[in-house]
Amino acid sequence: MMSPIDPHLEKARLAAAGYAPAPEASALIYGLIGMALFSVGMWTAGRFYDMLLIPHLSLVVAGSPIAFPVGIWLRKTRKRRHVAACRAELLRLGGGLRS
Repeated sequence: MMSPIDPHLEKARLAAAGYAPAPEASALIYGLIGMALFSVGMWTAGRFYDMLLIPHLSLVVAGSPIAFPVGIWLRKTRKRRHVAACRAELLRLGGGLRS
């Protein structure tokens, strides 16, 4: 038996997904993407300034693990924004919140 809040909850999720989409990947994937983007950024900067990255490999190696938690932080931030948007939409739709 469906509770009376279920239709409101689904509408709230759909409405919130329009301006605060939920993250679809895991925290591990977000961390790996952060590391990959950092590496691509370092490569791009090296190409732009005509620098070889091999002599500066320690910067790449030290920066990649720093980029991993940044990706995880981004996922947590997106998840918090999505949950807050769902709650706001649920209140707007009159569904209220249950404990």
